[in-house]
Amino acid sequence: MIIALTVWEDRISPVFDVAAMILLAEIKNGDVSNRRFIPFNPGLLSQLAEMLKQMDVSVLICGAISEAPASVLNDSSVEVIPFISGKTEHILSAFANNKPIIPAFLMPGIGRQRRRRGNHFACAAQPQKEVDDMPNKDRTGPSGQGPGTGRGNGQCPSGGAGQGKGSGRGQGRGQGSGQGSGQGPGRKK
Repeated sequence: MIIALTVWEDRISPVFDVAAMILLAEIKNGDVSNRRFIPFNPGLLSQLAEMLKQMDVSVLICGAISEAPASVLNDSSVEVIPFISGKTEHILSAFANNKPIIPAFLMPGIGRQRRRRGNHFACAAQPQKEVDDMPNKDRTGPSGQGPGTGRGNGQCPSGGAGQGKGSGRGQGRGQGSGQGSGQGPGRKK
């Protein structure tokens, strides 16, 4: 089996889209041999895909990669294992010995949506879900303690906004609720 790794010095290149060097390595019976470095231009994807196909490369291990290049390479029968970081030798050794390189070499901060493929894992970034509610069920979170901690404007009976001390409740999205009386100077809307 011949695999390719995008490299920068002795590590996986952090971003495929600006990488300039590929390490080709042959793996037989757990041994890594026939290593050679080949410069490439990630902007010329069809040429890269054709080159990898002609060299019988079956797997490309790389750092972060955009969807378009990953799709082009996958369509050319090259399995892409993205979002990998670390020393090239460690990754080659783990891969050659059928040890999963994910999560051991997964880039920090990448979601872990994994699917099993052969003797290793393929990975895709998982979009992060926006948080609509405070993390704790008691309405407390990292920057507030629930009602009464925010600042808001009380309502004046005349429809303007007033500020001051009293019983009026202000409104503020994500800010908690403030206190205002409506006794302060009002502004007409």
